[in-house]
Amino acid sequence: MLEFLDANPLSAFAGMFQDPRSRWFVLYLATSLAIAYALFRAQARHDPELADEGFFGFAFPKEIYGHASAKVDYWFYGLNKLLFAAVFASTAMLASWTFAGAKLALGTVVHGPLLGGHPVVAAVATTILYVLAFDFALWLAHYLFHRVPLLWEFHKVHHSAEVLTPFSAGRVHPVDDLVGYAMTGVFGGVMAALCDMMFGPEALVMSPFQLHVVMLVFFLFGFHLRHSHVWLPYTGVLGKLLISPAHHQVHHSSAERHWDRNMGFIFAFWDWMFGTLHVPDKKQKQFPLGIGGEEKEFNSVWRLYALPFVKAWRRVARRRARRVPPAPQPASKPVEA
Repeated sequence: MLEFLDANPLSAFAGMFQDPRSRWFVLYLATSLAIAYALFRAQARHDPELADEGFFGFAFPKEIYGHASAKVDYWFYGLNKLLFAAVFASTAMLASWTFAGAKLALGTVVHGPLLGGHPVVAAVATTILYVLAFDFALWLAHYLFHRVPLLWEFHKVHHSAEVLTPFSAGRVHPVDDLVGYAMTGVFGGVMAALCDMMFGPEALVMSPFQLHVVMLVFFLFGFHLRHSHVWLPYTGVLGKLLISPAHHQVHHSSAERHWDRNMGFIFAFWDWMFGTLHVPDKKQKQFPLGIGGEEKEFNSVWRLYALPFVKAWRRVARRRARRVPPAPQPASKPVEA
């Protein structure tokens, strides 16, 4: 989820390393690599074997980046870009439609900005409120994908990764992506209309490089480590406020104690509020990735696309079979002597 949306797939590929709105912008990749290097140096002081391995071996181990699951991720990400760029971009229009509808509805109740004349306050408040609405929409969509059985069949694609690389962030079924984009579009549109009602034209989101300032900071501080083996936890109070890379790595664990935990994107307090938070330990602990053995079924690009539909249909068929009462059996005649 969350990718620079360009309806032209070739433009999407060509521009994703150059556009700050893309999570693949070269600066975000560089800062994640710099954080990984700092962690390597800190650990190598106390681990001679790690020091001998070198930073490249630490950051890009062959057993992870050459894993069959990772290779499927590479192809799947590329095909999603080529096949669905226009579809994903069209969902972004939901935000403008929702904004227009919500603004029209609110205009019948309230006329004019309620808190005009304070441009700095308006910009700060709008920036904060919008990112809260956006992030809660992502949390809610993620929560529903884990709790609604039919949606879970599609979300399994993301959790079927047996190893984590930055490309695993793109191991998301198109149905999963569409629901996420639609949810953020609706919540974002409603919040934009509310801010417009409160502040009028002063309701501006602070967006350097045309990217929300909070998203910019989020991408700069190790975003690409979320889907990696590099352990960077936030603990204590910070671990209840923000989702660290380690938080999300725990989310990919198949250990029962980690099921349905850490579903936030930026902020951890949604998980804390709704009882789904697991703050990671400072020291990395080993845990299995995947979905308890079922990940072996998602072993090709074709299966990543098709298998969720098959599994969803089987689930619907089983439910219908349970609801249909058995046909009445004809009464048997007594046997005459």
